[in-house]
Amino acid sequence: MFDEYLKTFICAAENGSFIKAAEALYLSPNAVKKRINALEESLGFSLFDRTLKGIKLTPAGKSFYNDSKKLVQSYNNALEKAKSISENKSDTVRIGIMDTFSDEFMLANWFPLEEGSHRTRSSMFFFGTSNENVNNMLQSVGRDIDLCVDIYDEKLARTFGLKAVKLSETKICCAVPLNHRLAGKTEISASDLCGEKIATLKSGRNRLWDNAIAAIKEDFFGISIFEIEKFNIKTFNRCENENRIIFTTENSKKVYPFFKSIPLAKTYPVPFGLYYSKNADEKTMELINTIKSFSPEI
Repeated sequence: MFDEYLKTFICAAENGSFIKAAEALYLSPNAVKKRINALEESLGFSLFDRTLKGIKLTPAGKSFYNDSKKLVQSYNNALEKAKSISENKSDTVRIGIMDTFSDEFMLANWFPLEEGSHRTRSSMFFFGTSNENVNNMLQSVGRDIDLCVDIYDEKLARTFGLKAVKLSETKICCAVPLNHRLAGKTEISASDLCGEKIATLKSGRNRLWDNAIAAIKEDFFGISIFEIEKFNIKTFNRCENENRIIFTTENSKKVYPFFKSIPLAKTYPVPFGLYYSKNADEKTMELINTIKSFSPEI
C-alpha cells in the first residue's frame, strides 16, 4: 500500500483542512495532525502554515504537493500495470480519460463498443483536467496507457509523437446553478451574460479550447472571466455557492445535478478524439477501428 502519510498530506492539501481530510479518510483529526507532523519532521521542513483560519501550503509544501501527486499517479499506474501482468490481461486496452472533460460519444456508446470488439477488453484510467494532468496523460500513451480521449488537436498529437483521430464534436455551454437568474433560459445570448463573472479552465491546456474562449470574450460584451485549474466537485461546489456560471462542454451536462447546462446562442464547437501511439499493438488498433465504425465523424 502506498505511504499513508503521503496520502494524508495530499488529502489535507486538497481539502484545505485537517478536519475535512479526517472526514474523507475516516480518521480522527488528531490522527491526521500526527501524520502531518511526523511527515514534516522526517522531511525537515514545514508543509503547512497553521493559522486560526485554517491551514495553507507553504511554498515548499506546494512544490512537494505537486511532485507527490505525480508520484502517486505513477504508483497507481505501475500498480495497475503489474496487476494486469499478474492476471495475464494481455488483451486489455488501457484508456486514459479526463475526469469531467470527456467525450460524450465514448461514454454513451461504451457498451456497444465493448460488444463490437469481441476479443478486446478495456479498462479506464481517470486523470484530472489541469494542464499538468493532460500533459501527463498524453505522455503516458504507449507506456502506461494504450490510448486516451480528449479535445482533438492534430498539432498536439504531433507534439507528443502520437496519432490522433477525430470522433465527435461538442460545443461550449454555460453550466448555470439552478438558482441562478438565467437557469430558466433555453439558450444564452450576449446580453444575458453582460455583467457576469464566469469561470473557465486555465489557459494553456489546449489551444482549441483557448481559441474558443477568446472568441467568446470578443463576441460576448460585458463579461469577465476568471480561470480555474480544473473541473472537479470542489470547483463546482464553490461556483454553486457563489452563484457563478462555468464554461464547460455539453458533455458534462449530466455530471453535476445542481447545475443546468445551457447552450450559447452562438455555437463554439470543440472536437473530441482519440490519441494513440504510432506503434499501437493489434488489440489497441482493433478497439480503435471499432470505435471509428461507431463514430458519426468518420
